[in-house]
Amino acid sequence: MKTSKFIKKSSFVALCLLSQMNVFGQDSLSVQVEAETTRLQDTLSLNLDQAIKIALDQNPTIKVAGMEITKANYAKKEAVSGLFPSIIASGTYTRNLKKQVMNFAGQTVTIGTDNTWNAGFSATLPLINVPLWQSIKLTSEAVMEKVEKARSSQITQVSTIIAAYYGILNAQDSYNVLEKSFNTANENLRITKKRFEQGMTSEYDVIQAEVQVRNIQPTLISIKNGIELATLQLKVLMSMPSDYPIKVEGSLADYTQEAFEEVNINEVDTTLTDNPNIRLLDVSTTLLERQLKLAKANWYPMLSLSAVYQWTSMNDNFDFGNYQVNPYSTLGVTLSWPIFQGEARVYKQKQAQIALEEIEYTKEDTRRKLGMQLESSIDNIKVAVDQIESTKEAMVLAEKGLNISRKRYEVGSGSSLELITSENSLTQASLSYYQAIYNYIIAKNSMNEVLGNAYNQYLNNK
Repeated sequence: MKTSKFIKKSSFVALCLLSQMNVFGQDSLSVQVEAETTRLQDTLSLNLDQAIKIALDQNPTIKVAGMEITKANYAKKEAVSGLFPSIIASGTYTRNLKKQVMNFAGQTVTIGTDNTWNAGFSATLPLINVPLWQSIKLTSEAVMEKVEKARSSQITQVSTIIAAYYGILNAQDSYNVLEKSFNTANENLRITKKRFEQGMTSEYDVIQAEVQVRNIQPTLISIKNGIELATLQLKVLMSMPSDYPIKVEGSLADYTQEAFEEVNINEVDTTLTDNPNIRLLDVSTTLLERQLKLAKANWYPMLSLSAVYQWTSMNDNFDFGNYQVNPYSTLGVTLSWPIFQGEARVYKQKQAQIALEEIEYTKEDTRRKLGMQLESSIDNIKVAVDQIESTKEAMVLAEKGLNISRKRYEVGSGSSLELITSENSLTQASLSYYQAIYNYIIAKNSMNEVLGNAYNQYLNNK
């Protein structure tokens, strides 16, 4: 669903409702407006794929990247147009203010006429132009550079959306855990107070139960605020209005143990050939090589074909009926060979060579940093897998311990402090479990971003 289309549709509906005022009356209109407002405020439920598609379609950065590709293609067509003939129509008029006077054999002769008219066409066609051919190839590489930049922007966008989406799920699951703990703590406080009134427990137990409620409440408020901020971030990434209600689908609890797998560094492409940064540097290298060839091409001669067809008329007055028009035409070739230009071509060539050397160092450094990032992501995946397993076991044990302490408390053999400690252990184990799942997702997302080939399903659809 596109936000811009939704807004336009909403405005259209509102105008339609206003146009019915005279037909239905004020009361009827109010009812319709209220109903429509309610409909428009329905929460948009999103899964991950939908969020990514909206972001790729609506994000301004992605749109600008696409426009840059279009611009580069136009630049390529502009360069190719240099291979076609250039035809120019021209016309001139010259007024002789003072004619030339010459003496021949003692006689004075006036040369020329008062008015001179010229009109015609001239055409040129490059026959040999190495710089032009290299410029065309250069613009082709420039198009590829823009394509890779657009792909890099899309991959970054997808990775950011994934992190934001699962950040919301982590916050929501954490909130649900704490909300359950908060409700349980309130129920424990109610029971403890009742038992205190009956003389079955001490005031200390009441205080401990109330402290438990007070400790959970601010954390619950903080996480709720975190959900709102994370949701706002997702809206920004999708270029949606901040007040538009959305809800992300799913839960980290939906993941089963089989979904988590360790990744070995030997199982991935460490050459990073699909990494967007590496691919962009490869294209930039080709672009610089083409610039070097262009700099060398400026040493070559250029040959062009030219043709002229023109009409000329010369008269002393403006009696156009008596004008005599004299056509003439020419055809020829022009050879130009730049011999010396102050060594500007030499310096351009040297600049291109240095730029090529620089980009090789950049590629080497980039590969090294990306390799370290890849290894770090894989290590984080391994750690997260271990954490998921251990925290899940801890959660099962904590739940078992809570059941035991609750039964002990109910029969009077256990204390309120023991029950509170058991509840805290389960809450902490649950929070740690969801955090471990989130860490796994983020680590794998980071690995996929480095590899650059994990999001093709989204990029190919663009």
